[in-house]
Amino acid sequence: MTALRVDFLKGEGRRYRSRLHRADGVVVEFEGGAYNRVGGSPGELPHDLAHLVVEDELGLDQGVWGVLAAGGLFRHARVVEGRQPAHAAQRGRREVDASSERVMQAEILARAVCDASAGVLAAEPGALRRQLGERWWSATLTGPALESCRRRLRAGAAEWSGLPAGGTLTTEWRVADGGRRPRRRGRRSA
Repeated sequence: MTALRVDFLKGEGRRYRSRLHRADGVVVEFEGGAYNRVGGSPGELPHDLAHLVVEDELGLDQGVWGVLAAGGLFRHARVVEGRQPAHAAQRGRREVDASSERVMQAEILARAVCDASAGVLAAEPGALRRQLGERWWSATLTGPALESCRRRLRAGAAEWSGLPAGGTLTTEWRVADGGRRPRRRGRRSA
C-alpha cells in the first residue's frame, strides 16, 4: 500500500485547484470551479472532492482519481512537479482512453449520490438504480455506502466552508500497487 496525498486549494470566490501527489513523485494539478449540492448547511462542496468521496466509498478504481493515480492525464490536468518517465504522455492517454466508460460511470454516480444526499433524488439504492439504468449502475452503491457517502460529503462541505481563501483541505489515500483503489484519510490545514 502506498499513501497518496490530494490537496484541495481554496481560491478566491468559487475557484479551487486539486493536486494529486502520485506514488511516482509526480504532482498533477487541475483547476476546478464546479460544485455539488449535498444538503445540510452549508450544503455544497467542490465537484472534485465529491468525486473523491464517491469513488472511494464505492470502490470505483477507474474513476477520475483512479485514472490520475495510475498515470492518466486528462486534458485539464497538468504535471506541476516531478519528472515523468519516457513515453508517459502516451501511456497516460491510453489509460484515459481505456477507462473512459468507467470515468463516465463515476461522473454519473457522483452526481446521483450528491443529488440523493441533497434530497433531489430518492436516497434509496433501488430507486437510484432504476433512474440511472444498468449501464451506469454499480452494485457497490448499497444503502450503507449511500449513507456513508452522505455523511462524508456533508462533512467535506462543512470543512470546505470553514477554510479561508488560500486554505488547503488535504486528504490521503491508501493505494494498492499500480496506483489503484484509493483509500481516504482526511485532515485539514489552513
